[in-house]
Amino acid sequence: MHGHGGEITSLAIVVVVALVCGLVMRRFHQPAVLGYILGGALLGPSALGLVDNRHNIQMLAELGVLMLLFVIGIELSLQGIKKVWKVALFTTLIQIAVGLGAMYVMGYVLQWPLALTVVLGFVVAVSSTAVAIKMLDEIGEKNTRTGQITIGILIAQDLAVVPMMLVVSSLHGEGGISLHDILMVILSVSFLGLLIVYLGQRKPLRLPFVRGVTNSMDLMPLMGLAFCF
Repeated sequence: MHGHGGEITSLAIVVVVALVCGLVMRRFHQPAVLGYILGGALLGPSALGLVDNRHNIQMLAELGVLMLLFVIGIELSLQGIKKVWKVALFTTLIQIAVGLGAMYVMGYVLQWPLALTVVLGFVVAVSSTAVAIKMLDEIGEKNTRTGQITIGILIAQDLAVVPMMLVVSSLHGEGGISLHDILMVILSVSFLGLLIVYLGQRKPLRLPFVRGVTNSMDLMPLMGLAFCF
């Protein structure tokens, strides 16, 4: 679909199909997010091909994931995550080792190249944080002990993705892993760790400009969206 009208039509198709698939999943007592994934697969170029503007759909998908993670992050209990971080870290390391080991065996048997083996090992080892947390919320397990451990593992996996990407880039001959890349990873992970520790101290977090928009129905959503970005 091309042109301005075509883009709006594509967006309308995505919204309607996502709604229908979500309702179907809820009808079968499944999380609605599974319906959204199914709808995207059906509309994409690999299936019906009704939506073929990859750029717009990719931007819409990234925006949706960003806002979903923002909303989820607001509701997370950092105190609960701090209590399970050792279990989460150990489990993530085991997952990565098992994933790489399993793919290495398959790659050896099927004679896969090393780069493909490593990529598939990383893919098997990680999960989708947005999807998993949404499913935990819908089944009422997000605030339980099991849910907190699961969320801690998901966050540890997210932190591990950046080193994984550096390893994959080096295997594909993109200049290898530079000292700058290593320092950026260390600084990013350290910053996130310190932020979690700070926010987990139960001290009130004072956001700027809140008083100026408290009573405004127009500015409040915009401020929330601005902090999300």
